Amino acid sequence: MKALIECKNVIKTYVMGSERVDALKGINLTIYEGEFIALLGKSGSGKSTLLNMLAGLEKPTSGEIYLKGNPLHLLNETKITNIRKKHVGFIFQSYNLLPTHTALENVTLPLVFNRMGESEKLKRGKAMLESVGLEDRMYHKPMQMSGGQQQRVSIARAFINNPEIVFADEPTGNLDSKTTEDVMGLMLKMIDEHHQTFIMVTHDPETSLYADRIVYLKDGAIERIVNRGEADQLLGIHESK
Repeated sequence: MKALIECKNVIKTYVMGSERVDALKGINLTIYEGEFIALLGKSGSGKSTLLNMLAGLEKPTSGEIYLKGNPLHLLNETKITNIRKKHVGFIFQSYNLLPTHTALENVTLPLVFNRMGESEKLKRGKAMLESVGLEDRMYHKPMQMSGGQQQRVSIARAFINNPEIVFADEPTGNLDSKTTEDVMGLMLKMIDEHHQTFIMVTHDPETSLYADRIVYLKDGAIERIVNRGEADQLLGIHESK
């Protein structure tokens, strides 16, 4: 498999007045094309900080990060933003939908910078909403939809540009167990159909079992990395995900 993202001795330190917080302590990690990676850890373990580093949302204090060979640690914000527009999609725990916009309008937002005609944007947006089972909610606003439906809109928005990499920060954190199962199944279907790389932050060991590899983080460092089968055994969960 071809390496898609590489971290080399990545350190992230926040300084707030006289206080120094070492959020990441020498992270070394390679993520390959088509992998589903779960970053698993408790609050404060550094998992969301690492996700932000991998996506170019923050720069490391020291170390190197490469995304498709691009040195994110050296590039300016304009160049990093252009890389994200071209290669990356995002799914968030809080959905991040515009409350005054319909599902269709929210889903087509990433197409604003594509110089695409309005009819083509609407056609693609409707197709994406149909693919996540929301053909009857296209003109509903977020407050008119359940949490699971809002997250489906967020998923459709993340995938509408067919990005090579999708980052998800606690995408099921606000959902009940049944809706979590449905949403995870939907995301797996989407990444499988489009052969995408998926990187997900979670604090839930059971949700992490959907991943190909699980990166366990503790106190800003990688504690261990295991594959799905090994994680099943560690957690005593043997049912297939």
